Amino acid sequence: MKQQINTTINNMRLRRLQKKLDQINTLGETFATYSNQALKAMTKEFKKRLDKPRESLDTILPEAYAVVREASRRVLGMYPKDVQVLGAIVLHEGNIAEMQTGEGKTLTATMPLYLNALTGKGAYLITTNDYLAGRDYEEMKPLYEWLGLTTSLGFVDIPDYEYQKNEKAMLYQHDIVYTTNGRLGFDYLIDNLADSIEGKFLPKLNYGIIDEVDSIILDAAQTPLVISGAPRVQSNLFHIVKTFVETLDEDIHFKVKKAKKEIWLTEAGIEAANQYFNVSDIYDEPYFDLARNINLALRAHHLFESNLDYFVYNGEVVLIDRITGRMLPGTKLQSGLHQAIEAKEQIDISLDMSVMATITFQNLFKQFEDFAGMTGTGKMDEPEFFNLYSKIVIQIPTDRPVQRIDYDDRVFKTEADKNQAIIDKVQELHAQKRPILLITRTAEAAEKFSSTLFKMDIPNNLLIAQNVAKEAQMIAEAGQLAAVTVATSMAGRGTDIKLHPEVQDLGGLAVIINEHMENSRVDRQLRGRSGRQGDPGMSQIYISLEDYLVKRWGDDKLTENERLTAMDADRLESSGVFKRRVKHIVKKAQRLSEEQGMNAREMANDYEKSISLQRELIYDERDRVLNLEHIDEIEFDTLAKEVFRRDYIQAEPVTPRTLTEYIYRNISFQFDQDLSTLDISDHHAVIQFLLDLFKSQLETQRQTINDPYFYQRFLQKTILKSIDTTWIEQVDHLQQLKASVRNRQNGQRNAIFEYHKVALESYEVMCNKIKGNIIRNLSQSMTTFDKDGDLVIHFP
Repeated sequence: MKQQINTTINNMRLRRLQKKLDQINTLGETFATYSNQALKAMTKEFKKRLDKPRESLDTILPEAYAVVREASRRVLGMYPKDVQVLGAIVLHEGNIAEMQTGEGKTLTATMPLYLNALTGKGAYLITTNDYLAGRDYEEMKPLYEWLGLTTSLGFVDIPDYEYQKNEKAMLYQHDIVYTTNGRLGFDYLIDNLADSIEGKFLPKLNYGIIDEVDSIILDAAQTPLVISGAPRVQSNLFHIVKTFVETLDEDIHFKVKKAKKEIWLTEAGIEAANQYFNVSDIYDEPYFDLARNINLALRAHHLFESNLDYFVYNGEVVLIDRITGRMLPGTKLQSGLHQAIEAKEQIDISLDMSVMATITFQNLFKQFEDFAGMTGTGKMDEPEFFNLYSKIVIQIPTDRPVQRIDYDDRVFKTEADKNQAIIDKVQELHAQKRPILLITRTAEAAEKFSSTLFKMDIPNNLLIAQNVAKEAQMIAEAGQLAAVTVATSMAGRGTDIKLHPEVQDLGGLAVIINEHMENSRVDRQLRGRSGRQGDPGMSQIYISLEDYLVKRWGDDKLTENERLTAMDADRLESSGVFKRRVKHIVKKAQRLSEEQGMNAREMANDYEKSISLQRELIYDERDRVLNLEHIDEIEFDTLAKEVFRRDYIQAEPVTPRTLTEYIYRNISFQFDQDLSTLDISDHHAVIQFLLDLFKSQLETQRQTINDPYFYQRFLQKTILKSIDTTWIEQVDHLQQLKASVRNRQNGQRNAIFEYHKVALESYEVMCNKIKGNIIRNLSQSMTTFDKDGDLVIHFP
């Protein structure tokens, strides 16, 4: 019933789009008669019309799309099909187009990118990796340039490349920019650490299209982008705590809920910890770091699995994206968790770095004026897209009917039986020279299958999400005669598998999936590797009662059923009851896993709200300071008086000695005046004395610099330095707070409420600290000039 309703709603949406498509098709006949010169001239014509009050992107869309379509035919030799135009209309409207594998999303995106770039405000195509961004940019660049628009790859694709001055600004100053979510996110954070207008390079984010939008916004949502700063003081407890945790028994000393990623000590566990470390109570304030390290070690040992969540490569812990199976080199778990895993694996412990700046992908894309998305599998996540961004998902029909046959699951009692059946099937299909794509959940399983097949003299390509460019080439060849490709779930995603002509007669590409994934959306993606553009093909998923999904989420009673377990493998596989029971387990397991994923993303989003709001306020204030032409118009005297009054009120009883120390720390290193004539008990007199001293210091700074321009720069950089150092401390504090507040959750206390409460209180403290740091930096910074005559500031 629900499916019927969704189909009806989708058809209504498509009918609305059809009217625009009919307009575009009619205009297409007209533009087909234009000369090249006349067609190219339409870009300037559109730009002129957009300056008129009654014209908008919506009103010129039919003509613009018809122009791009005709230009694409002439330049690329590809004419966007009606279904691609439908998808392009959805993308301009800022929604999500669900288009199946092989339907040409890359060409579809050219139409809305061209249209939105006509405003001169920029348009972005954002994808998941450097290879895909570079490939699509190179393929579509001739089209945009023929039409008179500029385009660029938003990064230099050379490892560890060092950008020259203004080079990044030049890359972003194009009409259309192809980049990745990670590159854009880091550039956004770096841009907001600039200490001058000249140092900023990222234009205001206008319009973006996110390729694989479900993967970027949903799957990657819980791993925020982080720019690391200075190393924290390193704990020396990792190894000793690891040894302690290995002595504990589950259910006796600790409880664990793997589905919710929760773990905690029982009363017996707390007592064991108190005895082991010879303390009265590990939760007493002096032992906070010990309790934190025990929790980290428990999580590292029991919630993070080797070869599933991470693997050890060249003496380093490299994270793996559990949904996609892709490695995340350079990404580290925060707040000591990465170091706890390193201790567990008995490798050198890396430095735990403080956090300078951070943002989640969900919040990154909220910085855009408007954005849209495309994916092969977005419909089931429409409620989440709508709740987060008010975006609907429209399913675009395929150009040709799907011929792929999706067979029912094959079900087995043991993993060994299942794996043997897969090998037998591969042997059978390979003998027919039919191409096979064997997909596994983990890299470890892929390597085992590949090795077994080689021993049987079946050559195969192994793709385990390590080299995206190489994978794309290998996956593109997976449709050749007798090709056998063994891959993890995400390897080669974004690349079409084109069939050798003879393969059509053999039934097309056979996709064999080693086990159900935790998310049914990923199952659909994997099946969709076969049967592109109306090609024949087949897919089948194999499952056993020993599979990860069944064991983690399933029903133990089934494995304990004596009648079923007594059956031999052949009888069991043909048992309708057994198949139905396992199918029910898988459906329930995926539903629970998907709900948990949604809840985890919702929680991550809730935690992000505080830091997101604070980040916006701080970045707005930085931009205000950067854009001020006359910074000396800021009332520094009023600010100083506020700081001195607050510090005076909060101080212990003021004495000549404490006042002198305060002046040394905050106003002048060289203070040598006699305070005997100052009435220390008169706080008005003390504040006025401090204010006069501050004004004298500021005047000294002005005279020392002796140049109005450089004095303005001094004031600007001093304020920015005060904001940045304090904000960096705040970001790191909020990251630490997020980790610790979860450990506090007990009884009726709500972790997110606790977090927001403390975050708000700490924001007030941060704002006061920024003001104090401004006064201190203005008073005590030392200035010199380098050999080129540029101002150099040495902050206290």
